[in-house]
Amino acid sequence: MRRTVDRDELQVTLDVLRRVPAAVKGWSEGNASLEPFEMVVATRALTSLSDSGGGRAWVSPRDCSPELARHAPGGSVDAILAVWPSDGTLELCGWGCSIGPGHEAGGAGFSSIVSDNWRSYLTAPHPEEGFVHEWLHQVEATYRDLGFGEDVVPPLHEAEILTSSRPPTEPPHGDTYRVHHDRAGHTWQPWYHDYMTGHVRRPGDGACFGLAPEVWAARGERPPQRR
Repeated sequence: MRRTVDRDELQVTLDVLRRVPAAVKGWSEGNASLEPFEMVVATRALTSLSDSGGGRAWVSPRDCSPELARHAPGGSVDAILAVWPSDGTLELCGWGCSIGPGHEAGGAGFSSIVSDNWRSYLTAPHPEEGFVHEWLHQVEATYRDLGFGEDVVPPLHEAEILTSSRPPTEPPHGDTYRVHHDRAGHTWQPWYHDYMTGHVRRPGDGACFGLAPEVWAARGERPPQRR
């Protein structure tokens, strides 16, 4: 596989990545922050990919170990987003593939994201939400390790069946996040907003859950109960 990121692809991708910290802060209503947020453009060509299972490829921490050693030595960062180009010849683990904090990336969470569909960022209502999504997989893994179950922090892919505890006058207007996504121009922004503020609920259940302020504030204490 051989492909190089061109100038337009790089610039558009960097522009979208610059929006990620503000999205995290805004959608979490100030409960989470990605600051400081540093972007590094690597000039070394990747010389390997890893198997993520089933013969599917991804860029693992091992594949970009020189960059991690230089820019994110062990314990110095909390989260890493590695964005790279593919040429479509290999089956990938997905648009993004993420793992929680661990020894693989020196204690940081790690997300491998392909840049191939960068042109879609130009028309997407919230092009940064895919990057926020992969970072939230790192967050989800962190809270699972702390003992938070799915009744407190829902699986990130359950947007298909979950809805909001907000009034029906606010998005997703009483529907599931999937229905709202399909109706409102293919945006999951209400889902991420509710996920990061603890306003998620199951249809027919009045209790709300998610990353409420008390969950963000927890540091290994007994997980809070659903509200």
